[in-house]
Parts: sequence; C-alpha cells; structure tokens
Amino acid sequence: MQEVHSGKPYIFEDIINYLEKGEMPRKREKSEILNIIIKHINLEIKEKGEYTGIREMRKHIAWYTKGMQNGAIIRDRVNKIEKEEELIKTLTEYFN
Repeated sequence: MQEVHSGKPYIFEDIINYLEKGEMPRKREKSEILNIIIKHINLEIKEKGEYTGIREMRKHIAWYTKGMQNGAIIRDRVNKIEKEEELIKTLTEYFN
C-alpha cells in the first residue's frame, strides 16, 4: 500500500474549488500553513500520545516545509524535538 503524503492537505479544497467554481489554487499564507500544522500536531498527539505523535509529525513537517526557504534547517531542528510545546514554539518562530 502506498503512503499518502500530507504536505499539502488543502489540495482537496483546491480541487473542489477548481471543479465547482473554476478557481485556481491559491497560495497559502505562512500563518495559515502554521495553523494547519498545529492542528495536525494536536490531532496526532491526541491519537497516538506525545512520544509517538511527535516522532510521526517529523516526517509530515518535512513535507509541509519542502521547498520553503531554510526548510532544511527547520527540519534538522524539528528532528531533535521531543515535546509538543517545544515543537510548536520552534515552528511558530520559523513561520513568523
């Protein structure tokens, strides 16, 4: 079974808007992407606990930040984080 990458979960909204309204996908603001990531973190931790959730979020954050300026630096930092509070703080600083 092929794994689904979650770097752009809003792709489904974009597809629906294009099919129903003919609207081209819009560029997401950094603040919107950050809010999506934080929501994803919260859901992951709620489902799997902090230890596993944080570790699984590392790969998702890599997809979210792929192609972004200084993305490799943030991915390196995120891969060393083990606590939800530190992860959200680090991402908030990066996206602001």
